[in-house]
Amino acid sequence: MKNFIRRSWHWLLLFLLLDASALFAVWIIRPAAFVYLSLFLSLSSVIFLTAGIFLESRRDRKDAAALQRFLELPEERTKAELLAHFAGNETVADLCSQFLALQSQVNERTIDLAEYRDYIEAWVHEAKTPLSLSTMVLDNHKDEIPPYLYTRLQYVQHQLNEDVERILYYARLQADHPDIRLTRFRLDECLREVLLEYKPLLEEKQISVTLELEQAEVDSDRKIVSFMLSQLLSNAVKYADAKKGKLTACICQTKDKVCLSLCNNGVRVPPEDEPFLFDKGFTGSYPNRQKATGMGLYLVRKYGQKLCVEVRLSEKLPYESGFGIELIFTR
Repeated sequence: MKNFIRRSWHWLLLFLLLDASALFAVWIIRPAAFVYLSLFLSLSSVIFLTAGIFLESRRDRKDAAALQRFLELPEERTKAELLAHFAGNETVADLCSQFLALQSQVNERTIDLAEYRDYIEAWVHEAKTPLSLSTMVLDNHKDEIPPYLYTRLQYVQHQLNEDVERILYYARLQADHPDIRLTRFRLDECLREVLLEYKPLLEEKQISVTLELEQAEVDSDRKIVSFMLSQLLSNAVKYADAKKGKLTACICQTKDKVCLSLCNNGVRVPPEDEPFLFDKGFTGSYPNRQKATGMGLYLVRKYGQKLCVEVRLSEKLPYESGFGIELIFTR
């Protein structure tokens, strides 16, 4: 009704002015009939206005229903139904045509994106085969390779595996319904497994690790959490002190939360960089971070949102310099 009044106020005003003019004429010509005619005109006006509002509201509902059907299923059939309600309105016809054209482009881009994601996932799985083969060859010929060269090859292979995993998880992040499987597991055991995978990298960088881990169980996706921990660990190792690198992993818990933090002793994050640290592609202002992709912490934050895990910078650091990241699991 409000829409009808707002849209037709000038016609309503004209209608009331005509009634007022008719009553004034009756009062001038036949004052004795003024009361009866005023009652008749008032009653007639109310009836006509009520009927007009009812019909207009009914038409508005039909128009809205036709528009809703077109928006939910944009095609030529629903477009024809919609234009039947707005016959002769060229603006609505043009908007419908533009909307259908844009919808067609969106559908094509969606299909292209799905095909691209499927290709990336297939490529990652294909790439894992030679990487697994290289691991087997490297292990079988360990005694034939000098220790230093063996460690370097392990380091390179780990970097390749990490890059491939990052590509895979980025591709999966674009899916409408990511594959998430919630289970209960020990977070401290999960962290130890990831640290074991990073042993060649830690040895290559000569980084000492301090563990302060409470036994804590969480309900989450273990595989995704392992990926998040690997990205945090990679980031912490990459920016630890170049000469005397140190890393501290801590797990503490309360009645309703479990907190895991990974901290290093590298260069502290500048205050101006902190709000953007988890943004896609952000590398910061320090020269030693310019070669980074800016994807690791972005993926950690995104998957943390999907798993309802809070990701934030650590407020308390065990070293005079450096920075740390915390994962907060809610029980």
